[in-house]
Amino acid sequence: MSTYVFSLNDISVEDGSPVVSVNNSDSFFGLIEGSQLFIAGKLPATIIDHDTTANTLTLKYNWQQGDLSNVAAQVVPIGAVGVLLQALENNRAAYTAFLENAGSGEVEWENINNPPQTALRWPNFSELAGKISKEQLPDDIDTDNKKTQAMSPPIKREASLNQRLSDYPTLKKTEIRPTESPNNKRLIQFDDVRGEVHIALTDRWFTIPTTIASRAFPIFYRGLILRFNNNSSYTGNIKMRVYPMGTGGLGLPNNPALANHQWHEYETSVTNLYKIGEFNSEYFEGIIEYIELDNGWHQFDVNQSDVSSLNAKFDTAFGTFRSPFRTFYQKADGYWYSGDMFPENLHSIGSSWAQDSLNPRVFTVTDAEDGNDGLRFFSDSFDDFEFELVVVTEYLSHTLALTISNSSPNKIYYAGSGRYITNERIFFKRAGTTVTGALTVESIKMRIPHYG
Repeated sequence: MSTYVFSLNDISVEDGSPVVSVNNSDSFFGLIEGSQLFIAGKLPATIIDHDTTANTLTLKYNWQQGDLSNVAAQVVPIGAVGVLLQALENNRAAYTAFLENAGSGEVEWENINNPPQTALRWPNFSELAGKISKEQLPDDIDTDNKKTQAMSPPIKREASLNQRLSDYPTLKKTEIRPTESPNNKRLIQFDDVRGEVHIALTDRWFTIPTTIASRAFPIFYRGLILRFNNNSSYTGNIKMRVYPMGTGGLGLPNNPALANHQWHEYETSVTNLYKIGEFNSEYFEGIIEYIELDNGWHQFDVNQSDVSSLNAKFDTAFGTFRSPFRTFYQKADGYWYSGDMFPENLHSIGSSWAQDSLNPRVFTVTDAEDGNDGLRFFSDSFDDFEFELVVVTEYLSHTLALTISNSSPNKIYYAGSGRYITNERIFFKRAGTTVTGALTVESIKMRIPHYG
């Protein structure tokens, strides 16, 4: 079987397609099934068919490494290693045949082309006859150690497939962010806790977050309203998508009955409506994602105070005016996550707890026995919000609870990194009789479901 290594200087392939196009006149006639397609920086792919008329190669599986256009590649047959070894064996047999015939003074080409059976295998000891003296042996025979030494020309070996694959990165799981130099190693580390991918460069790491989208949401706080300009009012139909966070639908037009911490789309009719966010002295708290009127609509995904499409602007009925917009990031699980909400000032900290003066995210607890001796970050108004916590524990004597109910899965049993989801009051405390430990609260992020 003939096997060849092909260099292709101009190929293209689309992500999700098994067909590779050869864009120039590079020849790949004689390519065999099972050959590997090598493209710099990509994992090799197996070729199962080729068409020299259509100038295409067909891969065993769909290409899943991004669109490629006009790049160079090599086609390496797996069978090339076996062919090389067979060629070396044929050369050895031919050389043995030459030596057998050289003793008679005549060397026949037929004997080299079709060597005798004795030349095709190593001789048995029973086929050896006669004796030679030590003086007859060559100088480079190590008779003391009873080992023979053979001199042969060096053989240049092609890199094996395993050697070639060693240049491709290794995937490993991790629970800590890498800080040391990768020292030119080929590594990819995936962090299940934080949802991050770390790529090793020559002397540093490049971190890729696994978010798939980002956008802003306005979170209406008590007293924030959207007021129509110039004291105008609106009469007609109104449709909204909202996410109540404490008062249900109260404060929205006509005060609908809506459950907290869920997305709702609702429609109603209004007369002389001049503000949104307060209705009959009730104030809405939560997210308004879009508003549709008979004469306009608006989706709230940009940090802005003036909403010209609705002829309205943000205002306050009381209190200090501030932007309600927060940026959220969507992950593959379908949820939106806010930026880190670790507070500047803690709500409360128990007597057995201490906060590091240099790093306020680091806490120690020493012999906390009382269930009320705990660490609390937010006020009561945040108790029913859903949060994601990432906590790194350095050491722990006994089980630590992260929420007021002291229930699984929001408990820490051993030192290490962990991700926890809760929709009840965040309250770090002892889960058993006592607890001593040290921990770092890496992030506290609000989590809301996708509205689709």
